[in-house]
Amino acid sequence: MVCFIGRSNVGKSSLIKALFSLTPEVEVRVSKTPGHTKKMNFFRVGKAFTLVDMPGYGHRAPRDFVEMVEPYLYSRKNLVRTFLLVDGSVGLQKADLVALEMCEETRCPYVIVVTKIDKCGRGALLTNLLNLQEVVNSQTTGCFPQPFLISSIHYWGIHLLRCFVAHVTGSVRLKDTSQGGKDANQCH
Repeated sequence: MVCFIGRSNVGKSSLIKALFSLTPEVEVRVSKTPGHTKKMNFFRVGKAFTLVDMPGYGHRAPRDFVEMVEPYLYSRKNLVRTFLLVDGSVGLQKADLVALEMCEETRCPYVIVVTKIDKCGRGALLTNLLNLQEVVNSQTTGCFPQPFLISSIHYWGIHLLRCFVAHVTGSVRLKDTSQGGKDANQCH
């Protein structure tokens, strides 16, 4: 099981739709209205794993966001990765730092996904990425060190993130050629 969490209007539903565009059973609706996702949405990806689309936090978040999301993150033993989405065009916000702290407290491995990299100039994106990397280096212990850079509109970075999700969920086994082609142990 994996979950996607981020501020309202960060592009969670758009990212999930792009990631699983080749998987017809994952039907995601994308709204033009920020904060449209009000409940946790569960998607079964074939027989491989379950994906959870969390409601957005911050502006237009559901009133019961913390009561809904926090216990879920703390209690799920089968949650192999949390994907924390950050809007690349605005960088880390206060609400993102709170979510990052929550991810640290759960002690479940998590990954930062920088969305909307097509929506800002390179200078602003570079500044936001440098600030993000400084926070990752100084304030995290459970975060995957490399953020994934994504544009759901242009599909930039989608294939790499799709492969990463498949790997961490055990949907793809890597061959260890040093041991005569035996399957390598999965690392979560």
